[in-house]
Amino acid sequence: MAGATTKIFRFLTSAQVIKLHSSLIYNAKPTQPTLLDSAVASPMNIKHYEEEENIFQLAASLSEKIMKNHAYQDGNKRTALVAADMFLKINGYEIQRKPMAHDAVNDGIADAIVIVATSQWDAKKLGEYYKSIANPVEEWSADRTHHYSTG
Repeated sequence: MAGATTKIFRFLTSAQVIKLHSSLIYNAKPTQPTLLDSAVASPMNIKHYEEEENIFQLAASLSEKIMKNHAYQDGNKRTALVAADMFLKINGYEIQRKPMAHDAVNDGIADAIVIVATSQWDAKKLGEYYKSIANPVEEWSADRTHHYSTG
């Protein structure tokens, strides 16, 4: 398509997802690291091969694959949630204001994750849900970065 612009997205690495899992859920490595690699590559592959431009669908694909590939012995659904939230944050959106807090938003997201894990929803429906609850992340200016780095 002439004149069409391709959105540039930032993607998570397996190492970053492992760090999220270790920091927020359990300090454990994946028992099936190749399955985690496959899950983390999913949004990149969908972006490239299917030319998906919807950031929420890419986040949902990441969530679904982390849950269903089951790379960790425990915590796959929670890892799927925090990975999707971080992926969205580095691309300008957030679905959790307070990660892992017990509030109506996080409880709704947790319910959605379980619905996907039990195959009642697919990634497309999850992406629609993410879009419906997402908020833009406040942009970081040079002033704010300087303020936070100097105390």
